[in-house]
Amino acid sequence: MDLKQIEDAILRFREMYDQYNKIDELQPLMQEAVKESLLQRFEYTQEIAWKIAKKYLVEQEGYSNDMGPKKVIRICGELNLLNAENWLLYLQNRQDISHDYSGAKAIAVLESIHEFKDEINRFYNTLKEKLQKNGGNV
Repeated sequence: MDLKQIEDAILRFREMYDQYNKIDELQPLMQEAVKESLLQRFEYTQEIAWKIAKKYLVEQEGYSNDMGPKKVIRICGELNLLNAENWLLYLQNRQDISHDYSGAKAIAVLESIHEFKDEINRFYNTLKEKLQKNGGNV
């Protein structure tokens, strides 16, 4: 199973996350650009993560391909690939801010972005470890 797509998404997310941590050093216009970019990268990374999780469930665990994101997240939680409660919130956050990066919902996502960074890293490392144990290509 190829993890290149999620590796790239995490890398791009981290790049903007690092910029977000230095946001006070930026001019107001650049602050807004960094926030919007970080939110876009959150959306993209979260989307790639659940799709990679689904691919893992289908190819490695034998689940049906007929699953949406909530079901994938719940099953992955049962398999200890991720914290399902947190990931269901990330899914809701992604839907809440879709195409609207202003307002209270976007601020709420930005306030919890550090937790997402930790969770996406944990998910990736756990998935990679499981694949290596199963002799899969990573």
